[in-house]
Amino acid sequence: MSYTIYETFVGAGGSHIGFKNQGFITKYVNDINDDCLKTLIYNNPEIQESAFIDNTDILNIDPHYILEKTNMKQGELDVLFGGIVCKGFSLAGERCPNDERSYFYHKQLELVECTRPKMSIIENVPGILNAEVISKNTPSEISKEIDKIWKDIENYKGAKAQLRKINKITPEFEEIGIHLRKKKELMLQTLKDNNYLVSVMDDIKERYETLGYTVKFKVLNSAMYGAATRRERVIIVAIRNDVKGNFVFPEPTHIDDYLKSKYPNEYSDSIVYLPVNTVNDALKSIDYLNRDDVDNIAMKHHDKTIERFKYIPVGDNISNYIDNLPSNLKISKFYSRGNTMRLAGDKPSPTLVPGHSNFSVHPTENRSITVREAACITGFPIDYKFFGSHTKRCEHVGNAVTPPLSEAIARAVKKLLDYQT
Repeated sequence: MSYTIYETFVGAGGSHIGFKNQGFITKYVNDINDDCLKTLIYNNPEIQESAFIDNTDILNIDPHYILEKTNMKQGELDVLFGGIVCKGFSLAGERCPNDERSYFYHKQLELVECTRPKMSIIENVPGILNAEVISKNTPSEISKEIDKIWKDIENYKGAKAQLRKINKITPEFEEIGIHLRKKKELMLQTLKDNNYLVSVMDDIKERYETLGYTVKFKVLNSAMYGAATRRERVIIVAIRNDVKGNFVFPEPTHIDDYLKSKYPNEYSDSIVYLPVNTVNDALKSIDYLNRDDVDNIAMKHHDKTIERFKYIPVGDNISNYIDNLPSNLKISKFYSRGNTMRLAGDKPSPTLVPGHSNFSVHPTENRSITVREAACITGFPIDYKFFGSHTKRCEHVGNAVTPPLSEAIARAVKKLLDYQT
């Protein structure tokens, strides 16, 4: 039996692939990025027949219009899936409590309220578990001051990056940064003292329960389901209260010693698991003789960058070896995770986050991995074609739900929906 799904923040289609492989019929997709939608449609052409394809900003969509365009009634939809933009929750950023991107889940819950799906799923970074946003009763002057402080910090970081390149950072400039950090800490303390901060997870749970849903959530590691990356994601599943049965998160299918150590309660000694897929396993699937694959064209690095790559051991980061570099190759330890880390071929990769337009360094070659290599590590089909600039294609892969994880979730969802018949 097939089931219906709406997909918001669909991106390049990582989540779509998993649900499609489990027989779900997509009735609606939304993403503001046209290159992502082009990628999705090119690789999944049947979606043009089944779905209303929408590039409207999520904040401006009309849920009632979506029901009308998809010819569906309230309560008829099986699943609403949203890999909500996570910049506001990412531990890598400043996590402004008034970041507009941190409130996208409000719109997702509006969609739930209107469409009343049997199940609603939100995928996000683990940082959402302790993320906080400002409450409705926060005075507007404080809200404006928050925006100014965090904007000043971002501008300062941008200016510092430029000065670092030319080795022009002065003690006076450093003092400006210290002052801004103190202002940030004082503001956070003010918000806490006045109860102006709200837990995002508590807010999501309360909103779902008000709408008549039961909420479960869990951190899942993509490597445990067959991806060649240890990318962790929080999966929040809300089940409409009239749905029979109990939703069970997917059991791991792949295990290694690292995963056993990190998730000691998630595996059983009585079960035989598959070995994890490694970076080398993923790269073996690529046809390097195919010169027409534009997604597998390596970046052209500067000579100094290539020389610097030679000093990065397998599975390690250049920040640990800066002092060993020749003076003409030395850089600041403050650098992106991307092109300063060399992947270990015999292990799954860490989370692939494209920095400075490129990914981590290849296990044996002195270059960053290609879009194709990153996509294979993530679990995309070998012939999946991406659209947009090199920078954007890297981002599209880096932002995607890993297809093996999404398929494991889809399989668990399908099991509960099958129970209704």
